[in-house]
Amino acid sequence: MLSQNIKDKIMDSLNAMKPISLSEMEDVELLNRFDTKYMIHIDRLIEILALIKNDYRILEVKGVRLNRYNNLYFDTPDYKFYLTHHNKKANRLKIRCRSYVDSNVSFFEVKKKNNKDKTEKSRISTEGISENINDQQQQLIKQIAPDLNPKLLFPIQRNDFYRMTLVNIQTMERATIDIDLAFYRNGSTHKLELPNLVIVEVKQDVHSGISPIRRKLKEEKIYATSISKYILGELLLNKELKRNNFKSKLLTLNKIEHALVA
Repeated sequence: MLSQNIKDKIMDSLNAMKPISLSEMEDVELLNRFDTKYMIHIDRLIEILALIKNDYRILEVKGVRLNRYNNLYFDTPDYKFYLTHHNKKANRLKIRCRSYVDSNVSFFEVKKKNNKDKTEKSRISTEGISENINDQQQQLIKQIAPDLNPKLLFPIQRNDFYRMTLVNIQTMERATIDIDLAFYRNGSTHKLELPNLVIVEVKQDVHSGISPIRRKLKEEKIYATSISKYILGELLLNKELKRNNFKSKLLTLNKIEHALVA
């Protein structure tokens, strides 16, 4: 869990930005986009936010600028989605239920990354997070992945975090910054918390141009990585999974969190 001192510093940076509402942000929803991800230490985040505060607006939902998210991820019994990522396959899927706690909305979501590194997200509105995939959701899966049997999927991992969403003032770009991450097996109440880890994800269309946050991260010698919260959670929670191709990410995480991963 983050210390109150760190939270106060983050909120000071967020409160220095101009707000943007959910309705205003619809024009930069970017369900089809190119993603660039980073893992950084919470102390570096405070430095970065100070450098980019004039380049972005901050999403504000019901007066809240640091929003709570809950996720439930699905996979097959043989961990098809995890292994596809590990084995560096070009076309990858993630399937989850996501609850946007502060706005009181939830979605069943299917994310597909193609061989050109473009991410396409499709979703259906739901009432809360369900462990069961209904007929409508199964049809969505079949549309996107005809060879996948939705009935094989089961709920495997939950994670939650706080997110700040930044919207570029000048271009079609969003950046999501996730902090205070916690992971746990579905059905378990024991959480594995990562208070020092920050996951930054920059989302752009092909015409977005130069990204201020990506430029600042590069100047600070922080470089992009390919990681997802689902993959990260499985690495931490399931030591029996194949992980050779994720060793560099585990080393980065160890440097940030000072242990936790063997």
